[in-house]
Amino acid sequence: MNKSTFAYMLPLALFASSAYADSNKTIAVESELNNVVNDLLVSATLNEKLLTEQSNDIQKVMIEDGVKIGISSRRWLDSEVAVFQHKYGYKPTELYFTSDAVAILVNEDNPIKSISIKALADIFGCKSSLAPVQWQSVSPVLSDNKDLSQVQAYSVNGELSSHRYFNKMITCYDGQKTATKSLNSRKDLLNTIEDKENAIGYTVYHSQTQDVKRLEIIDKDGETFSLDHETILSGRYPLANVYYMYLNLDPAKSQLSSQQTAFVDYVMTPEAQQTLVNNGFIDLPPAAIERNKVVLKQQQPEIQGGYK
Repeated sequence: MNKSTFAYMLPLALFASSAYADSNKTIAVESELNNVVNDLLVSATLNEKLLTEQSNDIQKVMIEDGVKIGISSRRWLDSEVAVFQHKYGYKPTELYFTSDAVAILVNEDNPIKSISIKALADIFGCKSSLAPVQWQSVSPVLSDNKDLSQVQAYSVNGELSSHRYFNKMITCYDGQKTATKSLNSRKDLLNTIEDKENAIGYTVYHSQTQDVKRLEIIDKDGETFSLDHETILSGRYPLANVYYMYLNLDPAKSQLSSQQTAFVDYVMTPEAQQTLVNNGFIDLPPAAIERNKVVLKQQQPEIQGGYK
């Protein structure tokens, strides 16, 4: 056995065997997507029912277990693509599925325009003992500001239960507490921020909401990013997750069942996109849906560039 063949086969040996449902009736999803995918399956018109199987390693179950549709927040590593291609003779097909993002909101009269990840952790994070955070320490823009005082942090109760990245920053463990006050609804949050000049809040991003001041985010490298479809789907916005739908799809002949094909097509419809929004995720912009259809060879590309 030559070295390159061994390199391909070694990762396969690392995958423990597991029993999955019929691959023609299975969609592998990460846990936070299970509810929304099942909602999509309920609203889609399929000849036979598809099942969801939860996994924290979509790439593994697609390679080893032959699951033909997997939805993941992690893009494939080059090594995983190589193993998949060695086994099946082609690469997995990558489509955009959805995304989620956290918006940081402040009062319109607050002069701040951007905020760092570190400042967000200081304001919203959990600590064993709490100390007041002053707006003057949050941003150099506010260092000489006399109108603002102690930061007042707010959120919506239970709103981020399905959203992975920001949850890590705001989850409290034994002995920890947060200064963030939890409100009952998004409307309550927006009204509170509108009324209180010292207020700051986080909420699930909705592209339709434009009548509130959103802060740009400064990442750990000091780069600043605004919140929009482009920065989210490109992976540059620091408080976002992008979810991809991967297919085991032979370019020479479709290996998906008829109901799996129907589901893939349904996901790109306005009805399905609204279901994603209703579950707190972000609908795909037209350019991303077009990109999916081009990848699936359902239409020819009409524009240059796009999301990568």
